Amino acid sequence: MQHSHQHGASHDEERSTSDTGLWSSPTYDFVSSFTENGISSPVPDMGSREPLSDSQDLVESGAGTVPLTRHDGTIVAREGDVIRNLDIYVDSGPGIDVDHVNNVTIENVRIHINGNGGTEEGAGIRIMRGNNVDIQNVEVFNEGAPETGAERTPDHYGISAFEAEALSVTNATFHDTSTGILVQYSPGATLEGIEGYDMRGPFPRGQLVQFGESPDSSLNNFYVHNDPKVAWTEDNISVYYSDNVTVSNGVIDGNNSPSGQGVIFEGSNNGTARNIDAIHMGNGAFADYGQNNTFDSTRAFDNIAEDQGRGHPLSNALLWGVNESTVVTDSSYQNAGNPGNIVWGEGNIGAGIDVTEVTGQAPMAHWTNDFSKGVSEPVPDVVTPDPVSEGPDPVVPDIGPTPLPEEPPVVAPPSDPVPGDDPAPLTRHDGTIVAREGDVIRDMDIYVDSGPGIDVDHVDNVTIENVRIHFNGNGGTEEGAGIRVMEADDVDIQNVEVFNVGAPETGAERTPDHYGISAFEAEDLSVTNATFHDTSTGVLIQYSPGAELEGIEGYDMRGPFPRGQLVQMGQSPDSTLNNFYVHNDPNVAWTEDNISIYYSDNVTVSNGVIDGNNSPSGQGVIFEGSNNGTVRNVDAIHMGNGAFADYGQNNTFEFTRSFDNIAADQGRGDPLSNALLWGVNESTVVTDSSYQNAGNPGNIVWGEGDIGAGIDVTEVTGQAPVAHWTNEFTWS
Repeated sequence: MQHSHQHGASHDEERSTSDTGLWSSPTYDFVSSFTENGISSPVPDMGSREPLSDSQDLVESGAGTVPLTRHDGTIVAREGDVIRNLDIYVDSGPGIDVDHVNNVTIENVRIHINGNGGTEEGAGIRIMRGNNVDIQNVEVFNEGAPETGAERTPDHYGISAFEAEALSVTNATFHDTSTGILVQYSPGATLEGIEGYDMRGPFPRGQLVQFGESPDSSLNNFYVHNDPKVAWTEDNISVYYSDNVTVSNGVIDGNNSPSGQGVIFEGSNNGTARNIDAIHMGNGAFADYGQNNTFDSTRAFDNIAEDQGRGHPLSNALLWGVNESTVVTDSSYQNAGNPGNIVWGEGNIGAGIDVTEVTGQAPMAHWTNDFSKGVSEPVPDVVTPDPVSEGPDPVVPDIGPTPLPEEPPVVAPPSDPVPGDDPAPLTRHDGTIVAREGDVIRDMDIYVDSGPGIDVDHVDNVTIENVRIHFNGNGGTEEGAGIRVMEADDVDIQNVEVFNVGAPETGAERTPDHYGISAFEAEDLSVTNATFHDTSTGVLIQYSPGAELEGIEGYDMRGPFPRGQLVQMGQSPDSTLNNFYVHNDPNVAWTEDNISIYYSDNVTVSNGVIDGNNSPSGQGVIFEGSNNGTVRNVDAIHMGNGAFADYGQNNTFEFTRSFDNIAADQGRGDPLSNALLWGVNESTVVTDSSYQNAGNPGNIVWGEGDIGAGIDVTEVTGQAPVAHWTNEFTWS
């Protein structure tokens, strides 16, 4: 085995291979002939690596001489397909789409995505509910990335996988993608030989690898290099609500995020990070926000305590962020940017921490996939499925697979609308109702143990009205929802009440995936008069522009993070929320932000009352990466961390009011903002707004820069919140 301090070629030289039209390696030959069940030669296991010698060699994968055949447009995989030896070009959408098919093999493929340099979602490979997918020897170029800095959208992935059990990715390299590999709800994923250059984000992307709710997974032999003048990183390796994950044998070079980490366990337990070097980190090298995680033989070199162009490190350049259950062994640092800020954590953290300062050492050799020269010529019998004109969007979380009902799908017969306040007669139904194109589902009382009460999956023009849903009857951790809408347009939902009957008596839900309504790629969604009890989130809308929500009511949102909202709009511009109310008992609920507008421009939130938020980091209404939005006539009562926050541009808060906010710990920690009421920036406008009985009278409005001109906030006394919205359902 060979070791080196750095690659013999420059980073620019490495990237230039995308322009050659040639792709191969001199080390190991692959089987280039194709059969229906053809399997390529195995790639040798590099195993663990020792720290560097003084040699200038590389650790390389064996990748073989591979002739490639050019293909323009998305390739749609079929059940059991082998897709091999292709050079794929797409302007938008995925290069290869594995959608609801299993046992697909992809090998010896180079993919050029985002050829039009646009903002449409795209990926090298997208896997949506496909199990036993095997990917080997893949290189992905985001051709339309800006020359420097953040991507125009966070949705230009190298590989995105959602509900892809037993996923295997071996020898994959990514250039300028938003994230290299995003793995969600995919237990047992195995990633080996993963390499990336200049991850482009923007938030929440920017990782080489992110595991989201994908336990029992592993990442071994990896390398990422992020030029601080080109990349736009977040965490480099993110292990998010994924237990029993091992991350081993890797080198991370570069992180310019003021909040990112080299390797982070977030809500994840019993994980291991082993034999990892973190070089030129900004905010942090290693962080544990879970329980019983171990960092073994981890090393930090030359971390940076200064602004790299995106703001100063929020942790003041901390290297290891730990807690009482964290174990750190055989670990070291050299040339710390802030020598007084090496290890920190609350509680008694000393016993399991072994970190020492060293000098004169060098990072270990990094992994490299050597896809170099070869000859492009036709390959006989290559499977080339029909292209699609518009590639599907990449994967974001939804509520999971639809359980099969015990009997055929049932659609209630139409009935006359319920007049006035007369009782609505409901017909009981046990099990999931699966909607069909154009269905009207009406006057039902639905009970499900797991999965959604109503599933609207790839069908349009569905109407749901006068329905009560009791879901999560088994009180388990399976994904579930009252109503799930997946890639379905013009869905109209009216007069719906959803109960999460299996929620714990108090506190956080067992999973963040028990929604009232979840909608993904649901254009022109309309929800009118909907009430939610004890759901993780009331309404989660993703990639659904033009959604209209009216008369939304919730009681005790249960989270846990990242859920806990009454409403969250993600990548859903031009949407509205009007007439709403949420009440969260601090002894029962587990909130985050109450109303979250996430990367969704031109959203209006109006005429609402928010009562209760016990999160140490949550806000009443927050614009995050969202611009040109409006909050109008909203009262925030009993907020903990904050009432209103603007992390976008040109957002307006008009006639907003804060009552009786709380500066003390409500059982989950002290407010991280010290009970700030309005968090703003230079472009924020706040008009005709007021506060009464502030928990911290010295912390009313804060923001960086010149924030005074557009801010109109005054203290008042003797006032009361406005009357709140209530849905009156008289079910029978």
